Amino acid sequence: MFLGHFSARIAQRAGKLRLAAGLGAVPIDARHGDPVEQIREATGGRGADVALELIGKPETMDAAVRCLGRFGRAALVGLTRQSFAVAPYENVISKEAEIIGVSDHLASEIPQLLALARTGKLKFPCEVTRRISLDAKLINQALDELENASEYIRTVIQP
Repeated sequence: MFLGHFSARIAQRAGKLRLAAGLGAVPIDARHGDPVEQIREATGGRGADVALELIGKPETMDAAVRCLGRFGRAALVGLTRQSFAVAPYENVISKEAEIIGVSDHLASEIPQLLALARTGKLKFPCEVTRRISLDAKLINQALDELENASEYIRTVIQP
């Protein structure tokens, strides 16, 4: 099954699950059982063709690899210094799967991205973002919420 036909969003917050469903994904609620098993059930046992890991937690990286189907590809984007174990034969070799690292941007691109955002050419969808002011208390609160799986997909800080 191709990613265009099946898109799952593993989440632990009701708002994110509703948003995923509204955007056409099949929401996978990790609070109600093993997300890898839920993905296998949703794909008729095939597993995912592509799994994007965007959080940077060992347990989500592990799930991204374990949910792959034959010839699947796990793209690890989330940043972490933590490691996770991979069962090479079971999760990679026997499926002829791939695990790749993906950088979402180059440091040299940040000034250009900021300029595009400043001029309004780079738009942030209101469905997935919230905006907060450049206030230390609000920024620290948003950072704390990241650790606790906040309802927000992205937070944009505006001066």
